[in-house]
Amino acid sequence: MATIKAFRGLSYNPDKIANLENVVAPPYDVISQTMQNYFYEVNPYNIIRLILGKESDGDNARNNKYTRAHFYLEGWIKKAILIKDKKPSVYVYRQTYLHEGKKRTRTGFLTLMKIEDPHKSGVLPHEYTLNKPKVDRLNLIKKVNANLSPIFSLYHDRKFTIPKLIRKSIKSVRPIAMLDFEGVRHQLWRISDKKTIARLIKLMKGKKVFIADGHHRYEVAFTYKRMMSKKRNADYIMVYFTNLSDTKNVTILSTHRLLKKIGTKKKADILKLLKGSFEVMKFSNLKSLMNSLSRDKKRPRFGIYMGNKKFYLVSLKKGISISMVIKGNKSSQWKKLDVTVLHNLIMKDLLDLKYSEENIKYLRDPLVACSLVDKGEYGIAFLLNPTKVHQVKEVAERGNMMPQKSTYFYPKLLTGLVINRF
Repeated sequence: MATIKAFRGLSYNPDKIANLENVVAPPYDVISQTMQNYFYEVNPYNIIRLILGKESDGDNARNNKYTRAHFYLEGWIKKAILIKDKKPSVYVYRQTYLHEGKKRTRTGFLTLMKIEDPHKSGVLPHEYTLNKPKVDRLNLIKKVNANLSPIFSLYHDRKFTIPKLIRKSIKSVRPIAMLDFEGVRHQLWRISDKKTIARLIKLMKGKKVFIADGHHRYEVAFTYKRMMSKKRNADYIMVYFTNLSDTKNVTILSTHRLLKKIGTKKKADILKLLKGSFEVMKFSNLKSLMNSLSRDKKRPRFGIYMGNKKFYLVSLKKGISISMVIKGNKSSQWKKLDVTVLHNLIMKDLLDLKYSEENIKYLRDPLVACSLVDKGEYGIAFLLNPTKVHQVKEVAERGNMMPQKSTYFYPKLLTGLVINRF
């Protein structure tokens, strides 16, 4: 359950940094090499040097991207590039963005939350994690002794009591504001009023917390907590909370899958195998496929592209119970997920496709995904509808885990607005 507290955040000094947009960055795991180069060049104090430092040929145990992150952080603090707030605060964070042509506003808040075992507490993950990113983030946190970016989480407040408290608290406070490279407007308010903070802590106490984004970093923080049991504040982690009841403003985008190798099955055999339990419709272009894919979301369905401008929509046949084709004691909510059907029934059982970290690529843009198949870099693209917010809650509450990258919450939280130093 959520045990939160205010903290004295570390942030960029406005007297030293004129343009905040030049020193912040998205989360490390969505940054491409091109973006990394850009953030390195735009400002010598960009947070990229801490969260995703460049590797060098001469790196060794004493000099590497993790040790350099430590020295950068220490140096920026000494130069007063980064300064610590005078009072423990809660940070209200609002993002205004466009989605499907409509203006949306997602508001939440940043605090510290006590770290609990993600499998034995009210802190509920919904996705499996990969080992490689966890090793990377553990190496980093051991050197910087800080939460450089927040975990993105959801809480349930049907009456909107907490959002009302937050809106009231920021009326007389001037925010930090900026526009990012995707056109998203970010606003941050520091709230240090003790009564407001106490009220928020009380309202959050006992609430379940659903991890939306940052599963790897949360697991790493739990590991780090056990390693550093005597370290002050190592048992707390910086978390962003937003209300999952605000469904219009909590946006999840699709994450499509690309596989390099498609096992021993020939491409021509794949459609034949699917026709036993699935309806297969052919389309001549991507736009028609994606339009049809988004129309019927009552039964599992997804798109397939294997090249030659032939696009296929695959839907579970009407009258076939999901429990008939996906066995086991997992919840029906988990079995009905498009990603569950794709990963467990299609890729694993029917097609025997090799699924590994090295063999799969995740992309948001279906056009780019299909172009990589056309270029021969990947053998097959699976195109998906986005997972729904209520599905995240239902699956997590039942202790089930979705495949990696089943959700892409948008917009991403910026890294560098606030840092929690232990």
